[in-house]
Amino acid sequence: MKITNVLAIDAPVESVWDVLGPNFVHAGDWASNVYASTPRPGKARVAAAPCAGRICETSMGPFNETIVGYDPSRYRLAYAATGAKMPGFMRSMVASWSLAPNNVNGTNVRMTLNADIAPPFNILMGWMMRMQFKKAIDESLEELKHFIETGEKHPRKLKVDGTKKAGLARQQAAAA
Repeated sequence: MKITNVLAIDAPVESVWDVLGPNFVHAGDWASNVYASTPRPGKARVAAAPCAGRICETSMGPFNETIVGYDPSRYRLAYAATGAKMPGFMRSMVASWSLAPNNVNGTNVRMTLNADIAPPFNILMGWMMRMQFKKAIDESLEELKHFIETGEKHPRKLKVDGTKKAGLARQQAAAA
């Protein structure tokens, strides 16, 4: 299953890249579906990558995201995600981000999610998972746009950050 969305952000491509690329580990600063994020231990497997990946604390528990593609000259990033609570029929999940200038001072941000779902679940549950993934992508892009254009967290992120689960996840991440 492949889902792609594109959103224009009113900021230079370098500013958007700084949040997504060099500051990859800080998704917990702006994405509401990430309570907290910390660097994944280990050496980066991809040249020029700022780290090996990140561990994101989410409502579904921790997800280990490993950078599998990183090209700062072309503003491209890809990472594979795994999690203990990820269903067994989900064989793999890779998110890709690419940026392109869209005018004098704007950026088109493209996010693509590739999810390999085993049969027969791809047929039985594919439509439902597509809707959930699409919503998550749309919200992530909207929150990124808000964060970059205003310098503030999106209201949805502020609401999530106020929950006990998010507070506990941030405390645990800070102690790690």
